[in-house]
Formats: sequence, structure tokens, C-alpha cells
Amino acid sequence: MLQLMGAGVAGIAGASVLASCLGLPDQKAPVEPTVDLTPRGTAPIAERPLSPYFMGYNNVPIHSPSWSDPNVLNVVKELNAANLRYPGGTVANYWNWQTGWFFSSAPGGFKNAMKTPIHLQDVQNVVQATNTQPIYVLNLLTSNLDIQMQLLHAAKNQGLPINLIELGNEFYLDQWPLDQNVFPSGREYGTKATEWIKAIHDQFPETKIAVVGTAPISGNGDPRKGAWNDQMFQTLKEADAITVHPYVNLPDGLISKGDPAGSMDRLNSTVAARWAQFQSLLQGIPGGMKIWVTEYNLASNEADKVFHTWMHGIIVASMTLSYLADKRVDLVSFYDMLGNTGNEAVYFDRRGKDQELPPYTVTAAGWTLRLLGETMQGMKSTEPLTINAAGGGTTVTGWYFTNGLQRRGFIVNASSSDVTWQGQTHFTSGQTHYQQLTASSPFKTIADTNDVKVKQGTLQGPLALPAYSVTQLK
Repeated sequence: MLQLMGAGVAGIAGASVLASCLGLPDQKAPVEPTVDLTPRGTAPIAERPLSPYFMGYNNVPIHSPSWSDPNVLNVVKELNAANLRYPGGTVANYWNWQTGWFFSSAPGGFKNAMKTPIHLQDVQNVVQATNTQPIYVLNLLTSNLDIQMQLLHAAKNQGLPINLIELGNEFYLDQWPLDQNVFPSGREYGTKATEWIKAIHDQFPETKIAVVGTAPISGNGDPRKGAWNDQMFQTLKEADAITVHPYVNLPDGLISKGDPAGSMDRLNSTVAARWAQFQSLLQGIPGGMKIWVTEYNLASNEADKVFHTWMHGIIVASMTLSYLADKRVDLVSFYDMLGNTGNEAVYFDRRGKDQELPPYTVTAAGWTLRLLGETMQGMKSTEPLTINAAGGGTTVTGWYFTNGLQRRGFIVNASSSDVTWQGQTHFTSGQTHYQQLTASSPFKTIADTNDVKVKQGTLQGPLALPAYSVTQLK
């Protein structure tokens, strides 16, 4: 994604305020309509494996403190991140791993940003302390194969795992002239990617390597972007995965604070339609190729109405679960982990003044994704839960996770109606603990722990699922 610039030069001080004090509101009586969450059985989507590195984050150097800052390590732990994309998205196309910052040829918004270097030792410290899987986004644009191979060998010598690699980021976009000069089409990129894949696999045969996939275009759109995948596959060989970035651009007027229920319904529909476009685009990828969703979130000026509100937390949790429905999706990396653009799971403004939220505030997105990450941790397989809702049209999504010994579940009620869960096929009353997160309104800005309502208890028969809520079961 186009990295957001404009970070100031002032530093920021203060200790981490990540510790959460969770209040427990009173139990509410179950209300109609009811839902039955039971295994799909013969439905098209059945049980699928869950990679140990399935859910993680981008952490962009022009948004975040340096990874040497202990607060970054605390955030990775807090969010239960299973993967961490290094050094990030488009920034990787100009990244000099040896200096931990950008090459002099980088756009001014990158190289002139407040310097928060990320050295390989910093990556190693974070990975070692959190057991997070790094995704190395290599620089095919302003570096070369020899220098990037040196990076991989240096990482290996420091004890870092070399399991996941991306070959660059979003070369199909038209706002970066150098991208178009180096890769006039997907055909040239496929040729260069094949050369790099062979060289990397010769020395790291078990490493999975992903290539840059395009995004769907509207109407005539950009012909280079539209033809990118087809042309790339004409020359590409031996890639293990393709990356996609299913950002959802919200049209003007979609969100109205005077109409929370209608806004949520329209948001749900827009998000579902966008992912359907990506799935249509991905029908043409070679069999056996995995899909890596290495960036996703909402986008456009309209999304500013949603960022930092509880609605954002609900929709990104729904988005994350929706990717599980395609068995080819091997991992997802939320954009962004730390920053002040609105996208972030944890707020941090490097300017250090006139801040919208206190530093290191867990945002609405952070609250729901943190709980989902905890739910997935250590799980080896997952399957969807069928939703049968009285009256129809209720947007409730549930997934069951297991490792053979433990059982966990995660349910998102993204509708404006309280519903009651009746199905307990996988979860036994009296033996299953649940935790629910809600807020007073979908437009509630989440600025501290008191803004999120947390209810915990033991499952005793039917369970109320409040409107705009997430529920964990284990």
C-alpha cells in the first residue's frame, strides 16, 4: 500500500500503557432472534489446516518506533502476532538492510522521515522473544540479488528462521515511476522473480516464496494493473504463493453516524463484495499455489469515519475470518500494527504532540484482533460454524479451532441485533469459558480500557451475542 507520509520530527516519551484492566459488566438475558452455530458437515467449506503463522501484522518503519524500542516488543506480544512483515510494504522496495534505513534513491517521504532504523539484530530480538515468524519482503527494485542473499544468510547466521519471503511489493501500481521502468508489465517481473526464486531455493530449499499479485480493477481501469497476473504467469516458474492486498475503498456517503445500523449493513456488504472480486481474480492462479493476504484494511477518506471506532474493530475481525473460507489462504498480515494513520492496531504518533489518543493505546481493531490472535494461537485446524438466524439477514460469523487437545471458537456479530446462540456441538455447557467484547455504540471511539465492555463467564446453555460484538470460547 502507498505508505502514508508526513511524520513529524519530534520524539515521543512515556512508558507503555498496554496493560488492560478489564471490567466485567452484568450478565444480560438472552434475546431473540436465535442462531444455531453448528458444523457445516457436507457444506462446501469443510475443515482446513491452520498454519502456525496464520495471523500477523505489518509494522512500517515510517510509522513505528524502531524495533529496538522495548515498546515494539511489548506490542507484538500484546497482539499475539504469529507473523511480522519486515520491513513492511512499499518501503521494502527502497530498503537498505545493511543500514537499517532507506537507500538514497528512496522517495523523500521515506528517506526524510524521522529516522527509526530497523537493524537485523532488532528483528532477531523481537522474533526470539515472541516466536513470531518473520516475512522478509526483499528489495527487487533498488537492490540486487547478491545483496538480498547476503541479508538471508546474515539472518540465518543470527538464528532467524528463513521460512517466508515476498519478492517485492505492489509493483503493479502506477504511482511509482521506477516500478514501471523496471517492470513495464508482469511479464518482466515474472522473469526476474523466477531468477530470484531459483537462487533462493538453491540455498534455502524449504523456504516459501510469494510473488506480487495484482488487485481487481473497475471498468477500463489501468491496463498494466489489469493484465499484471496473466502476464506474470507467462514467465513465472516455481513460486509457492501469490500476495494480495484486499483493501476496501469505501465510497463517499457510505457511513452515516446518524444511521449506525444502516452504516454497518452497508459496510458489511461493501467488504463482502470486494473480497468476492479478489476471489474471482484468483480463480486463474495455478493449482497448489497459496494465497498470502499481506495487507488488508479499509481505505479512502470515508474510512476516516470508521477508524478508531468500535465499528472498525468489528469489521476487521469479520474480514480476517472471511479469509479462512478460502483454503488457499495461508497467512494474513493486518496493515498496520503501530502508527497514527487510523489503520493501526495500536496507536503511536511519532510527532509526540497534538495526539488523537494516548501513546500505545490499543485501538478498536487492536482489541478484536488481539482476542482473535489469542484464539488461534497453537491451533492446527479450523472449520466454519453454520449460522441459522431467525428472521434472516443477521451478519453473524463463527469459526471453530482445534489442535486435537484444545477447542476454541470465535464469533462475530456484525449486525445491529442481539441474537442468541443455541448450538453447542463443539462446546460443552459448564466446561466452556467465554469472553465477549462490545461497546456502547459502533461509533464509539476506543481511547482507553473503559470504552470496551468485557463480559466473561462459563457457558450455561444458550448464550446471548450482543449486537456489534466478538465472542471467544475456549
